[in-house]
Amino acid sequence: MVETTVSGQSQNNSEEKPKPCCVCLTEKEARDQCLLFKGADDGKCKEYIEKYRMCMKSFGFEI
Repeated sequence: MVETTVSGQSQNNSEEKPKPCCVCLTEKEARDQCLLFKGADDGKCKEYIEKYRMCMKSFGFEI
């Protein structure tokens, strides 16, 4: 859906921001593998979780 802003510029939100499922795939896989094999409560996966969060934030997603 294309929206027109007050200044007359055309804006398409779906083209500007990718879907969250399509970005940070490497970081997501590393995080998931760590959580699967080491567990969420251990704290050993904190580095992977933080890398994934920072990657998602770079695409405009707050998690």
